[in-house]
Amino acid sequence: MRSSLRAGACALAVVVLPIAGQAEADPCSLGIHRANVAACALRWSPTLQAELATRDAAVGRREAARPFLPANPVVSGSIASRRADIARDTNWAVSIGQQIEVGGQRGLRIAAAERELAARGHQVLAARMQVTSEAFRGYFVVLGMRERVDLARRLEAATNDVAGTVRAMAAGGVASEVDADIADAAAIGVTQERLRLEAALEAARAELAIHVGGFVNAVDGELEPIKGVEAPEIVPVRPELLALDEEHTALESRVSLLGRERVPNPTLSLTAQDDGFNERVLGIGVSLPIPLPQPIGRTLAGEISEMTALADRSRAERQRLELELRAEANAATADLTAARQARALHPPERTARVEARLASITTEVKAGRLAVRDALIAQQALVSQLKSAIDAREWLCVASVRLARAVGISLEGDDR
Repeated sequence: MRSSLRAGACALAVVVLPIAGQAEADPCSLGIHRANVAACALRWSPTLQAELATRDAAVGRREAARPFLPANPVVSGSIASRRADIARDTNWAVSIGQQIEVGGQRGLRIAAAERELAARGHQVLAARMQVTSEAFRGYFVVLGMRERVDLARRLEAATNDVAGTVRAMAAGGVASEVDADIADAAAIGVTQERLRLEAALEAARAELAIHVGGFVNAVDGELEPIKGVEAPEIVPVRPELLALDEEHTALESRVSLLGRERVPNPTLSLTAQDDGFNERVLGIGVSLPIPLPQPIGRTLAGEISEMTALADRSRAERQRLELELRAEANAATADLTAARQARALHPPERTARVEARLASITTEVKAGRLAVRDALIAQQALVSQLKSAIDAREWLCVASVRLARAVGISLEGDDR
């Protein structure tokens, strides 16, 4: 019996300990908070993984451009039987040939690969900024919805308290049945609103899970905006624009490379053979391709036209994106300014005073100093102000994320 228990305990340890160790090593599984939301989003993001794979492909292209020789040497051989009236012999021949680039193609090929790799690096940085900004926005939305749900629950409790008080007063003949029905209707409406907000909170948590890989066991934090986000006098160049600049330079290098590849590459060859009857022959040769005009031969005219058009397109794309990003930065600046002004309308002392007034409504109704209908109207006005305060704080947080993304501020790090 004891041996069976020990075996069961060992089996349970084998299953539980790896899980516990994984949970301890994985902070995202313990909860999402301000310090790890960016890291949790970056570690699994398919968008970032795709950009990293594209950058790795560019590393491979750069490596492919580095060899000094355009092609490997070619060795060829032949053997033949030779007969004459007086004798018979076997002839053989061996040759080795090597193509040589004489137009400087290697340097341009490496330059184009380097520019493409630099462009992919800027795209990776842009992807990191995009992933972290989306994760922070989802994080702040969850915090805002959580505060709305908490407010709805407090309002539900207060409204039910008022409804119960009015119902008791109506039973004692102090209040009318109409007031009791109005209070009950208000309580039902508040409960329905609480249910709607709880569903919206779950939807916000599900959306956040998309950005952080499904690890939303708990979400902790306060609705405080991103630190140090201000509208700069000169907006820095976004990595997306730098990537287009590098791509344009790479395409121009490709155009120059195609022009250099029109230069015929000679092939040097060495030959050794046994010809005739025991005749040893050593030789050296040079072969050159013969350029033929388009469309009889290949002059790379079509490829050059294609690359030139792509370079022109990248320049136009850069101009368009620059205008869009400038407009985005201006809109984000205006949004953050308005959000700060809205947040200033709800200082903490005013919010605390409204909370106290909301909590005292039931007491005022019981004391007869406040009519039921006036109490419900006052309650709605106070709750509306508290909702506005939550909206303003969430707006400010989301606006700070938007401006940080618009001006290219990284949201990675624990100090955000």
